[in-house]
Amino acid sequence: MKFAILKSEWLIGFRNRRLFFFNTIIPVVFVAPIILSDAPAVHLTAIIVVLFALFSTFGSSIPLVRDQESGLLQRYVMTGVNPGWLLIERTVAFVALDFLQLVPAMFLIIFSSKSNAGIAPLFAVGVLLSLLAGNLVGVLAASIARSIAEGALFSSLFALYMVHLAGVFRVAPPGSLFATLEPWVPFRPLYISVRALVSGINPAENAEVMYPPLLVTLGLILAVYFWGQALFTSKETGS
Repeated sequence: MKFAILKSEWLIGFRNRRLFFFNTIIPVVFVAPIILSDAPAVHLTAIIVVLFALFSTFGSSIPLVRDQESGLLQRYVMTGVNPGWLLIERTVAFVALDFLQLVPAMFLIIFSSKSNAGIAPLFAVGVLLSLLAGNLVGVLAASIARSIAEGALFSSLFALYMVHLAGVFRVAPPGSLFATLEPWVPFRPLYISVRALVSGINPAENAEVMYPPLLVTLGLILAVYFWGQALFTSKETGS
């Protein structure tokens, strides 16, 4: 069946009502007191971006480590499923679930914002891109993890470092290496849109801010695909 893995992962995630509920309500509970407070915009922006970044990387790395340990992925591959495409389909399903679960928190941020409604589309696209990139990074983090604890550790490390490279925690000096890297980090559009929403200052950047992060995300997609091919091919050879 075409996209069978994607459909099965979507149905499993959507029908696990208890987990789906907690994954939806916890971001709202976390965001609400922060976004409704009088905290400085710079602090609000950093907290929201970090929350969304960790939400995306954890959501893919921990299940992948668990499924590798149980042998589930290897059994999928033995049925003839392309291993690289298997990881891509799983990632797409997780991104869709993550985005759906974050919708209430996103609406809360948008309707509590000081900015105009024109920032909302950039925010939605920024969230979607960060979820895709974060899930892909989570898959790569799982590739070097040997336990769920290691998967969580590596995921948080990679996510926070990408947030740092996106310019969330500091202003990079013009012309520096960090200033050159910032526009290419997939979390950068999310940071720009959240900053605009909570500060009320519309960004000077527009749609082209998405192009460099999209190219990097495409590179992450290829990396995950070929890592899946190499991983399961080596396992088959070793057996």
